[in-house]
Amino acid sequence: MDLDGPLDFEDEDPLVNPPPAIIEKRKKAIGLDDLLSDFYKEKSKLIDKQNKKKRKVSKVYDSDDDDDEQGKVAKLSQCVDEVHNQMNEIGGEEDYQEWGLSMFGDQKPPIPSPHVDLDSCYLLKEFMNNQLNLMVGLNVDEGTTFLEGLLVNGLLTRLILTCARVEKLICKWTLNILLYSSKEDLRSSACDFWCSILLSQNEVNGAAPVEINWLPNYQELKEALETYGFRINSSQDVELTEADSESQGPPQNIRAWLKLVTACCLIRCKNPIFSTSQVEQIAEILVLLLLDRGLLGLSLLLQECLISVVGSFKDEEWVSSCKKIAITLASRVPQDMNCLRIVESVSGVDARSKYLRSSIANQILVVLLDHKDSDENLLSSLMSINVKEKGCNLFKTYIFVVLAENWLFSSKLVEEKPVLRDMWAVFLRNCSCQINSTDLRPYASKVRTKAAYLLQGCSSN
Repeated sequence: MDLDGPLDFEDEDPLVNPPPAIIEKRKKAIGLDDLLSDFYKEKSKLIDKQNKKKRKVSKVYDSDDDDDEQGKVAKLSQCVDEVHNQMNEIGGEEDYQEWGLSMFGDQKPPIPSPHVDLDSCYLLKEFMNNQLNLMVGLNVDEGTTFLEGLLVNGLLTRLILTCARVEKLICKWTLNILLYSSKEDLRSSACDFWCSILLSQNEVNGAAPVEINWLPNYQELKEALETYGFRINSSQDVELTEADSESQGPPQNIRAWLKLVTACCLIRCKNPIFSTSQVEQIAEILVLLLLDRGLLGLSLLLQECLISVVGSFKDEEWVSSCKKIAITLASRVPQDMNCLRIVESVSGVDARSKYLRSSIANQILVVLLDHKDSDENLLSSLMSINVKEKGCNLFKTYIFVVLAENWLFSSKLVEEKPVLRDMWAVFLRNCSCQINSTDLRPYASKVRTKAAYLLQGCSSN
């Protein structure tokens, strides 16, 4: 018996010996991550079971699955190609329409320079006997080298201008150098020589014009162009749009050729070197040269030459000659962007240049529309174009708009026939209003924009 232990009634007293506390187990909170984890675990188990069942079957059908995959790839590649082609059809045509003709083919060997007999040259004899030569000390025994030195140093030009007379021998020799020499200093000096003696015919300060015993003719200038490889004959027109891979390109002598033609035409009123038909052919050649991208660096010189050629016609010749030039050019130029370039290249602001630009545009429209009737009927043909029709060639319509603008407004035609302005406005309204802004056909946006711009000018007038 434990004397120190609690008594029996003390064990029953809850204050002395309280009952043990009941510990409740707290339930664990289940979050969203736990639910997702359990879901994917169950899902992976199901997938594993399905894969185990299909492994045996998949060995049999592996080859068929590869074929299906290859077929899908082929179809996808085909769809991509179709979309690419459609995008090219929508925008590609506008991006690749360019102007430019290859006017020069293979060059021929140059015509050899004529023999210069210095002993028979009266001018040089006088110079050698002059006291000035005692100071200079030139030796005529050096032959052609001696004469080339005079030419390059400018002494030959001064001698001719002082004596006011040039012999046939000197004329032919210097012209050959101008047209065919490969040496820049000689070629440039010969060009300056000819420009000086030709333009002396127009001197108004009292100086005596140089008496020229021999002048170049059109045939010699034409032969030079043929030597350069220029496609001058109508039988070669079909080659104009084809660039010759073996072509040597524009010759280096073409610059001197242009300056010589310019000088010859500037004195035509006093000394008609070329006939009317020959000047017409020269004008046609110059306009065609403006279509050659290889001569872009000579555009200013070409324009100056064309203005001098156009200005050399007599008033009674000009109207009929201008029409002949326009008809010939319209028959030769391809029916593409070159139609616009050939009109815009005639950029002179004088009355004759504007009239030539108008005539060329008119004749190209006549060829494109196959319409040789009156001006009113020509515009009626333009008004009848249905730009809403899906098969309408909007590229040609754009060409029609630009050509008609130059035809009507580069001359006084609209002032003489006011009805043409009204018909022109109707055509522009059709082009600007009947083509939607969402139209994806090639040149749709260009036709609409150009017509809307020009229509504003018609309304203001």
